[in-house]
Amino acid sequence: MRMPLVVIVGAPNVGKSRLFNRLTGGHRSIVHDHSGVTRDGILAICEWTGHRFNLVYTGGLIPGSPDRLTAGVERQVRRGIRDADLLLFVVDGRAGLTPLDERLASLFRKSSRPLLLAVNKLDSPGQDGHVADFFPLGFQDPLPISAEEGRGVGTLLDAIQQRLPSEFARQLPDPWMDPIPAVSLAIVGRPNVGKSTLFNLLLGDERSLVSAVPGTTRDPVDAEFTHRGRRYRIVDTAGLRRKLRSRGEEVEAQSAARTLAALKLCDLAIVLMDATEPVTHQDLAVVGACQKVRRPSVVVLNKTDLVAGGAARRRTLLLEARDRLQFAEAPPLVTLSALQGAGVKELLDRLERMAEETTRRFPTRVLNRALSEAVRQRSPSGKDKIPRLYYITQTGGSPPSFVVFTNGAAIDSTYRRYLARRLRNALGLASTPVSLRFRARPSRP
Repeated sequence: MRMPLVVIVGAPNVGKSRLFNRLTGGHRSIVHDHSGVTRDGILAICEWTGHRFNLVYTGGLIPGSPDRLTAGVERQVRRGIRDADLLLFVVDGRAGLTPLDERLASLFRKSSRPLLLAVNKLDSPGQDGHVADFFPLGFQDPLPISAEEGRGVGTLLDAIQQRLPSEFARQLPDPWMDPIPAVSLAIVGRPNVGKSTLFNLLLGDERSLVSAVPGTTRDPVDAEFTHRGRRYRIVDTAGLRRKLRSRGEEVEAQSAARTLAALKLCDLAIVLMDATEPVTHQDLAVVGACQKVRRPSVVVLNKTDLVAGGAARRRTLLLEARDRLQFAEAPPLVTLSALQGAGVKELLDRLERMAEETTRRFPTRVLNRALSEAVRQRSPSGKDKIPRLYYITQTGGSPPSFVVFTNGAAIDSTYRRYLARRLRNALGLASTPVSLRFRARPSRP
């Protein structure tokens, strides 16, 4: 049985982001005083008193706006309303009832979805009288809350649980019965290279807002898809900029932080680049970020439908990109048109091979044979003490990590890179970086 879906809706800048973060116990969404910061629907699982439900919050809704970006938000909000089991309508208690609140109330009422009204920004009991301002909307039992202070949130969660259909009121499932965890996948890249278009292509749904305006996506957007029986949890992240242009770009800074956090938590990464432009310093910085956190990644040259020259030109683009990426641990490259869907099968096949590589386990004898061969081909050197490499063991996966036991002598960075490359080749980890640590062998008694 599926989990219920609760959708947070309301006008811009009423505190939906803060409430979402408060209910989910984290800082998944960007919180900022300017209206319109949230553009995509963000989903997380919320747990309360042994039960759980899916919680989504949406961008601020302004029905009928002529602005294309706002209109895209409206389409997504309407989709959320259609799929919701309960609408959580948030209003600003300090601002009082507004004409926009009244328009939204009429829209939500026509949806025939169960609705709970939360009057936000009431930080103390002395302000609860403002709840009466919203009685004309006609919704029963509006609740005073403060997402900022956490006031009234427990009561709100109790009310959400009570309003959900009875068939959803169940205990959390036995963790031993949960399905195999999905492979988490992050789409990263500089702004406006087509990340949201690729996200929607993989899902077959317009979950992430697509626009020609750079920086449209500011929050990571989670969703799942399945390919050949393997589940992937995909995150469409905000575009990474190499550095901020001014101290005032707080939203950009938070977006970059969210993207880096997604990289640290994901199993695989897609680094998206624009095939119509030469590889930029920003592109290289994104690849470098993946390498720094040791995340297996595939470099995708997108927008090939806009490149003249056919297959020959695509081969040239791959060669040029590979030349610029020589500093990296040889990430695989594919060409793609996310808009037309060309090349998506090759990308999915590559991701499948990468997912298999990241979880592989190797017998100790295989590892030691690979280590011995690497040392035979090239021995380490040292100034004061010659390093001796005795044996190797695997300590974890995703990506594979290994410990090499030595005599305690220092191993220079050049030899570390050499040994990691030889191990990858010997173990068939063509698309996966490895984590290699060195430790002095315990002294014998």
